Amino acid sequence: MSLEGPTKPRQSLKPADASGQVKEIEVLVVSGPDQGQKRRSRERQVIGKSAESTFQLHDEEVSRFHLEVEPTVEGARLKDKSSTNGTFLAGARIQQMTVYEEALVTIGSTVLRISTVTGTTDKPAPRAAFGKLIGKSQSMQQLYDTLEKAAPTESTVVLLGETGTGKEVVAESVHLLSRRKGKPFVIVDCGNMAPNLIESELFGHVKGAFSGAVADRKGAFIEADGGTVFLDEIGELPLELQPRLLRVLESGTVKRLGEDKPRQVDVRVVAATHRDIEGEVAKGNFRRDLWYRLAVVVAKVPPLRDRLEDLPLLVRHFVAQMGRGDFELPEVLRKSMLAYHWPGNVRELRNVIERALSGAEFEVGGGTDAGAKDTPGLISADLTALPYKDAKERLVDTFTEQYITTLLDRCGNNISEVARTAGIARAYVHRLVNKYGLNAHED
Repeated sequence: MSLEGPTKPRQSLKPADASGQVKEIEVLVVSGPDQGQKRRSRERQVIGKSAESTFQLHDEEVSRFHLEVEPTVEGARLKDKSSTNGTFLAGARIQQMTVYEEALVTIGSTVLRISTVTGTTDKPAPRAAFGKLIGKSQSMQQLYDTLEKAAPTESTVVLLGETGTGKEVVAESVHLLSRRKGKPFVIVDCGNMAPNLIESELFGHVKGAFSGAVADRKGAFIEADGGTVFLDEIGELPLELQPRLLRVLESGTVKRLGEDKPRQVDVRVVAATHRDIEGEVAKGNFRRDLWYRLAVVVAKVPPLRDRLEDLPLLVRHFVAQMGRGDFELPEVLRKSMLAYHWPGNVRELRNVIERALSGAEFEVGGGTDAGAKDTPGLISADLTALPYKDAKERLVDTFTEQYITTLLDRCGNNISEVARTAGIARAYVHRLVNKYGLNAHED
């Protein structure tokens, strides 16, 4: 499998016949006043709200003749026809571009999926993108189908997937394709902050509410009013805070620390975790009622090792994103990539591409197929191959497991003795014992 395809021609041919040379283009309204409307053609289409346009939309934010879509041998050539409000791709305003396989573009308050279709069958070509997501593998198609149905709604979405699979990008794509686009998108990392700060981060506080509260803080839910809150690593939310989150979700109100009256908020929640939350519920580490309230729509984000056919698209995307569209990866690196297990997933791939572009000398997974599959998630055993946050988490997690295992052995697996020796709460020792599946007992 080649990671870098041949350069595509730039000439445009007029759609003359059904020989297959010129792409058939499908335009589908994903969201907006005309949601569900679509048109497939080999002819040039002009999209706008004028009755004289080829594809008429009933969106007051769309210009009379807003966007031109022209089929060519390479794909769909898009051209903004000097519209008032512009044409946008992943938040960036475009004037002209070519869609080789598929893209989601926004005009006014309408989101269009523009895709190429080879042949004349009714089955559309696999989608290569959804919002900011990249990939056309079967597992990604299933994810796109779930998100496409969920994004225009107000339903709470839970994203399940390993670290580095791009859950934050998925959440942002859901936000951008919802009616809340243009409103705040606020991220709260529940797994990367001190437990005593999470409540303030989520719900806010007033000045003087506790020691160190030197100024008012809105909190994520008030900051995101009208928009979306992304609760990353929701499985790490302390058990004692889970009832407060449940009340916010059910009542639509937030009371800041130190305030007497709750405030009404209009917020959509997207949550994510790498944990088996149902298993955590069974262990008593996560409230069942909160899980049921969150899990209205559950979407699984596939690991990179299960969609290696997406590597060419992802590599081209990252190379172009870094301003090196003409760069070709060495053959040995491409082969190593296809054999590698990718424990760090898409985030790790991006780091590999960045290092390759910088000219750093390294191999993926030690350079051998067996080594690539058995590597402990590092590139040449170098923690700097991972982003700072991931490297720190991996080191801390490894240290914590080794520390608590060694201390349990020294203390005869007695939880109370471990807590006294380590100077930490027994409840925290319980959490660590459950997290790592260790044997322990109370007095």
